[in-house]
Amino acid sequence: MGSGSRTGCYQFLRFLVFINNFIFWLFGLGVVAVSIWLLFDEQLYGQTLESQKADYFTGSYMILVIGALITIIGFLGCCGAWKESSCMLGSFFALLLVIFIGEICFCVWVYFQFKNEAIETAYFSTHMIDKSVEETVMKKYEYNISTASVHTFDKIQEELECCGVRGPQDWADSVYNKHGKNSPPPDLYKIPTSCCRVPESKACIISTQLGRSDQPDSVILYTEGCAEKMKIYAEENQFIAVAVLIIIGILEILGMCLSMFLCCTISRIRNLKA
Repeated sequence: MGSGSRTGCYQFLRFLVFINNFIFWLFGLGVVAVSIWLLFDEQLYGQTLESQKADYFTGSYMILVIGALITIIGFLGCCGAWKESSCMLGSFFALLLVIFIGEICFCVWVYFQFKNEAIETAYFSTHMIDKSVEETVMKKYEYNISTASVHTFDKIQEELECCGVRGPQDWADSVYNKHGKNSPPPDLYKIPTSCCRVPESKACIISTQLGRSDQPDSVILYTEGCAEKMKIYAEENQFIAVAVLIIIGILEILGMCLSMFLCCTISRIRNLKA
């Protein structure tokens, strides 16, 4: 093989290493951006249950640290490929290997630690969804008041085509129907227009006031509860989290292999020149 071909292959290898590490660096920046958003978005924080706020901040700071670490390692790999630095590439490989081994150890630990608690864990997750939705409906979704909780839950009801915790009747005893002089009579209750299939329609306005013994009209209103719909949605989208983890693992393995290969190639070229 001629020297031109060898040079071309070497430059292509550098390009591959740089692109892979650049994607890794961008991913780190994305994680940092998400963590900052979680920490400083007051509306999002306001929707968190009081008992979970400490865990919310702990998790957000952990995501920030992980994102910063990934960003630094990715930057080190990019600079190593750009500057043809064996030292930087070697450091990138070593740090990424430590992280990769740590991830494998953590996954093994989680498996053996919680394999007998899968049912309890699943129950805990579904219980948390029930509790969160119930707290929003019963305590946070107030009548004629625009808050983050109200906007978010309206979006959930519209997108998931659901209403209340287990159905429209849940709104009867909620804070939505307890707003002083304008509250409906004891035998009636109102539900939000986001429970309607067509919120702007005249039929929606009429159907959002119900008697306690009335059966909601399924043609006009969503009659399924949001708690169950959210559980189904979470289960159906679990593969996204798995896919993200697999992609990260592939990027890490590819980054280590290509960086080490480039590092060895750079060292060999320098030895030949010496």
